[in-house]
This record gives sequence, C-alpha cells and structure tokens, in this order.
Amino acid sequence: MAVWPVVNIEHYPQGSQGPALQPHLAHGHDIANHNWRDYGNRAGVFRLFTLFAELGIPATAALNAEICLRHPEIVEEVKGNDWDVMAHGWENSTRHSDLSPQTEAEVIERSLRVLQDGTERPVRGWLTPGFAVSDHTWDLLSAAGVRYVADLGNDDVPYWWKRPAGRLLVLPYSMETNDITLFLSLRQTPAQFADALVEQVRTLAAEPHGGRVVALGLHPFLVGQPGRIGALRRCLEEIAALPHVRWTTGAALFRHLCEDDPG
Repeated sequence: MAVWPVVNIEHYPQGSQGPALQPHLAHGHDIANHNWRDYGNRAGVFRLFTLFAELGIPATAALNAEICLRHPEIVEEVKGNDWDVMAHGWENSTRHSDLSPQTEAEVIERSLRVLQDGTERPVRGWLTPGFAVSDHTWDLLSAAGVRYVADLGNDDVPYWWKRPAGRLLVLPYSMETNDITLFLSLRQTPAQFADALVEQVRTLAAEPHGGRVVALGLHPFLVGQPGRIGALRRCLEEIAALPHVRWTTGAALFRHLCEDDPG
C-alpha cells in the first residue's frame, strides 16, 4: 500500500476565518489565532523540510498560490527539497462555494498559473481550500487541466470519476488522518496523534485487498510546533518500518494509475 504525506502550506488573510487554537479569541482581527497560523509559515514548515529530508521521505506540498508571492523562501525550499506540488487554491479563507462560476474559473486559472510559474513544474492536482466546493468546481478544474483531486475522502483506494468536462482521478485524503481533526477536533495528544496514524496505516496494510492509499494531512502550524514535531518523527519512522508500505506523492500516484488505466 502507499502513503502520501501532504503538507498544507496556507495563507490566511488578516481577519479572515481559519483553524483556531483558541476559538474564544476569534473576534476582530483575531491576532492570536492568525499569528498562530502564521507561525507555520515563519518557522514550523522549515522543521518539516528538515524532518522529511533527514528521513528521506517524499512529500506533496498542497500550496496556496499566494504563498508564491508572499513567501518565496518557502517555494525555494519546496523546489530545493524536490517536493511534489498540488494546487490548494489562491488562499485558504475564500470559499469557492461563494464564488460565481466565472469568478471561480478565474481563481482556478490564476492559481494554477502562479503555482506553475513559481514552482517551475506542472501542477496537475488540486485540493479545494476548506473543502468548500461549488456545484461547478470539479468541471472547472477539469477544464483548466487538473487531472487529480483530493477533495472527496470517501474511499481507501483511488478511483476514476467521469465528469462532463473529462475524468478526474480521486485520491484518498481522509479526515481521519488529518492533524486538524486529531489535534483540534478530537483534542488528541501528540502521542495519540502518532498512534492514530500508525494504526490507520497498519490496519489497511494488513487487509487482503491491495491498492490502499493513506494520505497524512499535515499543517505546519500544528505538526511544525516544537512540542509536536517529535511525535511526527516517531510516526513516520514507525510507518516506514511496516511491511508492504511505500511512500509516494500525488503526482507519482497519478502517473502510476494512468499507466494501469490510460483511459
């Protein structure tokens, strides 16, 4: 089975909504939670670059396009560490569900163009910010050249989804293995977080049917914290030691599955 770590590198405009460590402080400019999230881009993400390099594990960056303009130093690290890149919209607070079809198409086109120019590589995957899709999102993505999405999270195996504008590959991206779920929703400790991810992979790897894929949904403002990075290291080391498990990226999964089913 395959495991693809997805590091969500996101920009939240000042005063906009986003994950909150202290929800009761989410008023006005919400400087407490905004700056906690911003810590991920200023410090936490660089711990993740170091960790994945030390362990020799490939990663996929789910990248807001605005990061290319606001944090070119992060983009340089993405390129220097040869991370895969999956588009993650323009920024992480605007809901695609609130956009008109024309505006959404423009946002998608601009996001893909800026990401491809900034990272100097083709971008064929997409994760919608906040899962806030519209009725038109997936057909607009297909028309814009996107070939795989991580928005659905409804299976343990990838599958092809026929859409009017063309088929899309749906890659597993479960909320069960996302650090926002485990830390913020379930209030797990770092040790419980690590154990939950390892157990998810261990269980699926032991099942008789092959082709299982697990995404590890990670955010620098959570797992990049000094008190959590050690638990992530232990988690990755234990997953790496499991039999029949390999590391991969979104782009590698797409290439492999296209070879199996060229369509």
